[in-house]
Amino acid sequence: MDESTDVAGLAMLMIILLYPYLDSFHEDLLLCKPLPSTSTGTEIFKLLDEFFVENSILWDNCVDVCTDGAKAMTGKMSGANAKIKGKAKGCSSVHCILHQHALAMKKMPPFKKEVLSETVKIINFIKSRPKNNRLFKILCDDIESLHTSLLLHPEIRWLSRGKSLIRLFQLRNEVGIFLRDNDFALGEKLCDER
Repeated sequence: MDESTDVAGLAMLMIILLYPYLDSFHEDLLLCKPLPSTSTGTEIFKLLDEFFVENSILWDNCVDVCTDGAKAMTGKMSGANAKIKGKAKGCSSVHCILHQHALAMKKMPPFKKEVLSETVKIINFIKSRPKNNRLFKILCDDIESLHTSLLLHPEIRWLSRGKSLIRLFQLRNEVGIFLRDNDFALGEKLCDER
């Protein structure tokens, strides 16, 4: 469960549902609605409770809530978690693993942080510029690469950084060619073995 502000400044509540189905777990978007006024725990819970009532969802089906640790979510009395636990008696709550990883990343050794920062700059040089992204795809198609694009990662998602780095490593030769052709300063860093 996360409350965030969109590009228009509107506070949105998003809830992702993880549930068992057949022999595995599935993940679906349960709710994505704007918060009508404030983003307090009471407002968040009210919106969620109304959704549960409208869709005949029993609170007993809620066994755990994962949030980012914001006060509106975790406050002992008026936080959304406290109100959910009042309705779903067996419900527990945890701090989002992605936010835990982001907090742990702040303690990353400086040389690793520098490498990660440089790789993000390389990826962004290609991915965040539509022309570069198209040209890179054409290059990868021409030399029949395993993949034809790099992966962006959101700042908060530590796990996606790993996927982004793996893809960059898999396409390191293609990226090297592209960066040398475009005189990008960090191109030589792909050959740095330190």
